[in-house]
This record gives sequence, structure tokens and C-alpha cells, in this order.
Amino acid sequence: MAVEEPTLERSKLRNAAIVFVLGSVALLALALAFTTGDRTWTAIGEFGGWLIAVLFAVEFVRVGLEALGLFVLVNGTQDEKIGLRHCYSLTLEAYFVGQLIPVTAAGVPYQAFLLTRRGVRAGSATAVVLVKGFVPGVLFFVVLLATIVLAALGWKGPEASLTFLKIVGPISALPSAFVVTILVIMLARPALFDRLVDRVTAFVASKLRGRAAARMEAMRVTMEEESHAFRGALSALGSHKRVVLVWGVLLVVLATLTEFVVGLIIMWGFGYRGSVVAPILLQCLLKAILAASPTPGSLAVGEGGYIGFFAAYLPSHVVGVSLVLWRLVVYFAPMFVGGALVVRRLRRGRVVADGKKDLDRAPSGEV
Repeated sequence: MAVEEPTLERSKLRNAAIVFVLGSVALLALALAFTTGDRTWTAIGEFGGWLIAVLFAVEFVRVGLEALGLFVLVNGTQDEKIGLRHCYSLTLEAYFVGQLIPVTAAGVPYQAFLLTRRGVRAGSATAVVLVKGFVPGVLFFVVLLATIVLAALGWKGPEASLTFLKIVGPISALPSAFVVTILVIMLARPALFDRLVDRVTAFVASKLRGRAAARMEAMRVTMEEESHAFRGALSALGSHKRVVLVWGVLLVVLATLTEFVVGLIIMWGFGYRGSVVAPILLQCLLKAILAASPTPGSLAVGEGGYIGFFAAYLPSHVVGVSLVLWRLVVYFAPMFVGGALVVRRLRRGRVVADGKKDLDRAPSGEV
């Protein structure tokens, strides 16, 4: 199965980036307007510039762990090898694309395509990227089940944590359960998965016309083919490359948890000295909601979720500043770098395409 290059329309990327940047700036400014006071500036002065540097370092370590997981999964399953530096840049590119256009050009097909450009077999590329995508969802589902069990056993955590849990827990249940359900059906009942895909895409296509309906048909074929490749490669990993699969999954989980350390460091910088476990668990549940958000960069959903999160642990006069730091570190920094890499790739593709057109137009004697 060949992995075709996803269509990355410059106008679509540009529009999504503008919406994300302007929307984020507006929401962050609004949060600052309602939370900034005299004590805010004192708190900022006590935070320390070195701690801000630590925040950015932790975020790019997070990207590095995800890239290392990709490196292990790819190089442990085939003869063709891919360098760690390429895995790092590939991860940043896919993050940028997946965050800006999560539905029409998600990081999954784009990352799989980039892997095939490096010599990775198409089936393995799709399987590796989907493993990376499903692992966080399974983690969030496990955390959700653990918190339910703890609550049933009478867990008496901090009042702020319990209050926030009552809000995000029920909301995160739907995307977490959906990911796990799809994964189970895809692996255990492939025929049922294909029927579900057929019926859902047929229903959606019946409501569309022209090229949009044709795209749904193409999406149906792609989903079924990639699910088969994913199941086959995962089966091979589980049967013959279990160590590779375990290490790859552990690295992806560690990368996911490292992202939540950013929020903890922000809280620590503003004076929080309470439990470490509860904020990590709550961010797992909150991340499931953010991942299901259809807006660029989880716009509005991210700001709303983390305002509630920081407000549960920090004084009101530093909530807005905390939100700004979180958005800058977790989203803006890696997306800026990933966006620069995507723009460079698109420009290279345009130069190559223009060169081919010139060769086609040139008389045979001039070529």
C-alpha cells in the first residue's frame, strides 16, 4: 500500500494559523485583563527567568522523547534505518500540521508520508504512527478508570482537585472511551470495523455532493487499508518485536507525562507546594478533552480548561499569567519550529515542481 502525500494547502494552513494566533492572543489578553493585579507583578518577579528557560527545555525534551519513541519503533521493525535528528524534525512538523488542521490533514497521514520518504515501508509507517496516536488515548482511559476506582474507594484528595475532577472527568470519558473502543474493534473485530466505516462514510457521503462525496469515498478506502496495515504490523510487533513495542510505548507515555510537568513547574514557580500526583492525573483527563477539540491548537477549549485547572491550585492574580506561560511553552514554541520546517518543505516541493514544469516545456534539444 502506497502512502500518498497529504494535501497541505498553503491557504488552509495560513488561515488556520491566523485563527489560532489571533484567537489565542485575544483569549489570553482577556484572561490577563480579568486576573492581573498589583500582586501579579510581584509574583512574576519572584518566578525567575531561569524557570522560564526550564519550561521551554522541558517541552523540547518532551518532543525529544516522542521522537525517540518513533526512532525505536521504526528502527526496531525494519532494515531501513532513520536517524534521530530526522525523527525529531518529523515529530515537530507533524505536531504543527496536526494541531492546526486536526480533521482534514491530521499529523497521522502527514507523518506516515514523511516516514515513507525516508525509506520506511508504508504499512510499518502507518502502524508506527497510529501506535503513537493511540497510546496516549489508552493512557487517558486508564487514568479515567483509576480515578473512578479511587473515588469509589473513598479517595479524599484536595478539595480543589476533587472539584475540578467532577468537571473534567465526565467530559473526558467520551473521547477516551471512543479511542479505546475503536482500537478494540479494529484489532479484535476487523470485519465489524470495516462495516462501521462503510456505514458511517456512506451516511456522510449521502449528505454531501460532488467532490466532497468523492473525498468521503477515498477516506473510506484509506481508513480500511490503514486499519489492516496497522493490525498486521502491530501483530508482528507483538509476536516478534515485543521489546521494541514495549520500549516505544513507554517512551510515548513518558513524553505525554512530561508535557504535564510544564503545568507543574508553572504552579511551583507561583508557590504551589502540594501533591504532584493529583495535578498530573487531572491534566491527563483534561488532555483527552483537548485532543478531541476540532479547533486549531485546541483554541478556546485549551484556554478554558487550563484556566479552571490553574484556578484550582493558584491564587486568582496569577491564573492569567500561568495560562499565558502554558500556551507559549506547550503550543507556540513547538508549533513555531514545526511550522518553519513545514514551510521549508513546501517551498522545496514548489521549487521541484516548477523545475519539472520547465523541463516539460523545454524543447528536446535544450534539455
